[in-house]
Amino acid sequence: MQAEIEISKDFEPYNDEEELRRLIRAVRLSKKHYLYFVCCNQVPKQNELIKEVKKNFKGKKIKVVKFKRPVKDLLGELQKRKIGAECEAVFVQGLEYSISSDDKGGENALIYNLNISRDSFKRYLNCPLFLWLPEYALVKITRHAPDFFSVRSGTFYFSNPPEKVTEQIIKNVSSRWLEYASLPVDEKHRQIKILENLLAEYRGLHSEKQDKEAEMQLLTNLGNFYSSISEFQKAIEYYEQVLILSRKIKNKFNEGISLSNLGNAYQYIGEYRKAIEYHEQSLIIEQEINNIKGECISLANLGNIYDHLGDYQKATNFFETGLTITRKIGDQWMEGTILGNLGSTYRTLGNYEKAIEYHKQHLNISQNIGDRIGESDSLGNIGNLYAEIGDYQKALEYHMQSLIISREVGNQLGETIGLGNLEASYGKLGNYIKAKEYFEKALVISRKIGDRFGEATDLTNLGNIYYSLGEKKKACGLWKEALAIFQEIESPDANVTRNSIKKYCQSADL
Repeated sequence: MQAEIEISKDFEPYNDEEELRRLIRAVRLSKKHYLYFVCCNQVPKQNELIKEVKKNFKGKKIKVVKFKRPVKDLLGELQKRKIGAECEAVFVQGLEYSISSDDKGGENALIYNLNISRDSFKRYLNCPLFLWLPEYALVKITRHAPDFFSVRSGTFYFSNPPEKVTEQIIKNVSSRWLEYASLPVDEKHRQIKILENLLAEYRGLHSEKQDKEAEMQLLTNLGNFYSSISEFQKAIEYYEQVLILSRKIKNKFNEGISLSNLGNAYQYIGEYRKAIEYHEQSLIIEQEINNIKGECISLANLGNIYDHLGDYQKATNFFETGLTITRKIGDQWMEGTILGNLGSTYRTLGNYEKAIEYHKQHLNISQNIGDRIGESDSLGNIGNLYAEIGDYQKALEYHMQSLIISREVGNQLGETIGLGNLEASYGKLGNYIKAKEYFEKALVISRKIGDRFGEATDLTNLGNIYYSLGEKKKACGLWKEALAIFQEIESPDANVTRNSIKKYCQSADL
């Protein structure tokens, strides 16, 4: 991949002032359709340059088209916007949303359509077209859409000095993760693209100009963003890079964070034993460097996994130890998280009064500090408790609130849980058709994000619904699929599913 972001000799950079003058001349002198590429890695700088160009053409209509989502056909998108003869120049930004820094350009729909439609642009546009692109995207176009690139009239290159790249990394990465985790899903995708562009630009610097501390924070934030939209395999890739780098430069603090993040990601995809290994390594490091907050996080994470594995006494011990420590240091987010975990454990143990007390405390803290994911989790957990005591209508209200928040912040894992909770409540109310609809939606998402525990749970619940609808053969098939997954991830839920199969699926035709 590194070779993909090297600068092509076709567009050797001038200095920025000279390039801006050349760009302004191109806008001024082009009286018909011409194709230009403007290579500039950072959107804020693109915006500054476009503003400067417009200052020179106050009477000239320059149309700026900004894409904020992937597109497959640039010409089609321009035609939809009815950009025609009234424009004297068209600037296009945001094509990087359609060209990933790590995909194969030859398989990219946008690049393919650019190549085959190269002669169609001039039949539609009577003015120059300027495509503003980060360097990696331009390189992919030159290599995988050579016919399109060959009709260009010029290329402009604006680069950032090394110190500016590092400055932008520091500006764009933040430890205020709670704020970022609660962003709407579209904004998360936008932030991911900004950070990936920064990473591509950073890796083009000479090694002596690189700042390894800034790089680790950048990689961590990318992993966190991907995890927050439930793309866990992608998150793991970035966390592993942080782990390698932190060990290389002997940064114990970041090593502990990366191990903890890896443990969480592996837990989400159902690899509990691997998750425990990472969290145990993280706990040792946090205690070694006396990072009390990190120690609390590791204790809570270990408790959460042992809860999934059915070792509730061990889980409770980890949670209560972590809760005592986190209250001493006054970390409200961590306190709320552990309270929620304790609530779930006590629910499993049948102590509903204690469970609802913990979950309501978690809900209050989450709402006070603006933790929307925590708010969604606690609402769902309270809904589950109302379902346990038979108040299904109240359970539905809580689950719907939880689902709405999960969708707003792009938490697909939370969405599957919310759908599953709604399904269970509708099933208890006897509305099996509605329950089946929600379970099927949840199953699709669980498989998409690689949530093995969620997939097995959805299969089990779907089996329950089909059994209630009289489709026993279908139910048994789903239970058997679920059992195979539960056994693979060593979940204690395998016992419940196995018992259902023994009880209801013994006849020869099933």
